[in-house]
Amino acid sequence: MNPSSAGHYLDLPNANLVVTRTVLRTQKQLQFAIDHSAMLCIHGGVGLGKTLTVRTCLRDLAPDTTRLFQFHRNCALSDVQKKVASALDVPTSSPGLTTRIGEALAERPYVLVFDEAQGLTIDALEWIRINLWDTDHNRPTIVFVGAEETRRNLRRRSALASRITLWPRFTPLHPTEVTEHLPRYHVTWSKVSEKDLLWLDDAACRGNFRDWAKLTLTVQELLTEKGLPPDGFTRDIGREALYTFDPSDLHLPSADADGL
Repeated sequence: MNPSSAGHYLDLPNANLVVTRTVLRTQKQLQFAIDHSAMLCIHGGVGLGKTLTVRTCLRDLAPDTTRLFQFHRNCALSDVQKKVASALDVPTSSPGLTTRIGEALAERPYVLVFDEAQGLTIDALEWIRINLWDTDHNRPTIVFVGAEETRRNLRRRSALASRITLWPRFTPLHPTEVTEHLPRYHVTWSKVSEKDLLWLDDAACRGNFRDWAKLTLTVQELLTEKGLPPDGFTRDIGREALYTFDPSDLHLPSADADGL
């Protein structure tokens, strides 16, 4: 797996994909799903790196057969069908569009990724189950990715839920993972002490990669303004960066106790 990858939140310059236990587990589970043409649901809180991890893993595992979809909430079934058809090079004006999609799926072992899957309607979910996977043609691998709501929504559809083989859940980084991986995540943190990393994590980020990306970009802007090198982090810089967060998002008691 390539440890450097595009697609980080805010297009954070020079950010690296750090290979956490969750990344390795996801890669293994995606490989299992591909090997068995299975369905899986990857779920968890926002900002934990689900989409980036899935896309990066699939660039290694199925670069030519992966098709990625993301629909707005309650997207009409007809729009879902047309986007799937277009991704499979099926003309959307074809009569019997669903049949044509099935024929295209039979030609190659596709991996269909439905990101932000919590927004899929019941009709869309049933169409995916009945017409894309539960058929006589070669089954694609189907990956649902989304927030915690995704798992609840899919579990309510018992016929669909019974066909989903794996339900991996993303969780925030443990403090030991913060100190292990953040120095490799970005040069900003390469020389920062474990104590300061844990201080920042407890004050603002709480194991969430999206919040770490916001904090990293803010710190880099401050370092540039002050003419300091990219790895020139100080506690004063950290305090100034934390003040840019919404106060309601800060864990102030711990931050105050540590001299914010």
